[in-house]
Amino acid sequence: MSEFNPLELESPEEREAEHWHTAPLAEGETEPEEAPPTTPAALLRLRIAHTGRTIEVRSHQTCEIGRLDPSLGLVPDLDLSQEGPEAIWVSRRHARIFYHDGHFYIEDLGSTNGTYLNNKRLVSGLPYALQDGDELRFGRIIAHVHIE
Repeated sequence: MSEFNPLELESPEEREAEHWHTAPLAEGETEPEEAPPTTPAALLRLRIAHTGRTIEVRSHQTCEIGRLDPSLGLVPDLDLSQEGPEAIWVSRRHARIFYHDGHFYIEDLGSTNGTYLNNKRLVSGLPYALQDGDELRFGRIIAHVHIE
């Protein structure tokens, strides 16, 4: 009769996991450094020039810009339908702002009258990095970008 070996009851993965957690540090190795403190979420403020209305977009959010259309169930995060007669030039799904890899971006969503960044029309479907002080135009509605 063979001798009982408790390691035979464990899978190779379990033995490896146990070994990994209990193995002493090799000569010259050090404990892993603590993760650096997390930085506060980046913040973008978009200020509508005509009305002064401001919307905030944080790094963990995506902000869809357009016009409300209850019949289609479209409710954008930034509804420009209340911005006066110029709002008619804004598509229902016009653009979106999002954060990726340390930067905020704007992307036109195939709008009819275009999204402009500093007076240059964006190619639909391509993201463009935003900077503090940029000017955006959705159809005929102008907004200013402030990034903190």
